[in-house]
Amino acid sequence: MSQAVLARPMAADAVPADDFDYRVVPLTVPISAGFVVLSVLAFVWEPLVLIPLVGVVLAGLSLLRIRRERQYFTGGVAATVTLALNLLVFTGASTLHAYSYATEVPEGFERLSFVGDISSKEVSQRMDGSLAVDPSVAELSGKPVFIKGYMYPSRDHFGLKTFVLCKDSGDCCFGGNPKVTDMIQIRMTGDQAANFRTGLVAVAGTFKAEPTVDPTGLQPVYQLECSYFGPAKTSY
Repeated sequence: MSQAVLARPMAADAVPADDFDYRVVPLTVPISAGFVVLSVLAFVWEPLVLIPLVGVVLAGLSLLRIRRERQYFTGGVAATVTLALNLLVFTGASTLHAYSYATEVPEGFERLSFVGDISSKEVSQRMDGSLAVDPSVAELSGKPVFIKGYMYPSRDHFGLKTFVLCKDSGDCCFGGNPKVTDMIQIRMTGDQAANFRTGLVAVAGTFKAEPTVDPTGLQPVYQLECSYFGPAKTSY
């Protein structure tokens, strides 16, 4: 006697094994989401605006891959959100830094680059032993200027009426005597005084191209009668 085998009917919501749809989220999606978290640092320091920019690129590449290979990848919504967030932070941070740069110079002062306008200009020695500054720097003497640099460390840190401003914080300045063209003697005017800061600072005042001797023993060629002192709002 033969035995009949009855096949069980397939449930309505069952999916055949051959038709199982499994798609993954590209690895670049969670990575770009991580860049959203890191991108808040872009508001602190200008070069870090590259963080959200990289996040934008990664999220954009994720979207392209998801759209081209829909049968393998998913996560389009997440990629779109991370793209929008990274782009928002990039735009906001860039706008903030651009505004700070445009408004950091006090009214009536001319912006100077320490490297481009001062330290890159050579100083020569005359026959009588006196120093002759570059003509382009000599023309600045007596003009109100705004410039940024680093304070040369001295014994006193508070209530400074005079200090030396250097072009950078590298060993060339702080490991020994900086070049005469790499420093400016700052003299605070009136009742103003400055406290030592390790970061980039901004000063504004009347520029002078006159050799002098600072209390630290340094011999700057340039001086500045300072009427404005504070931390630099931008690093460039």
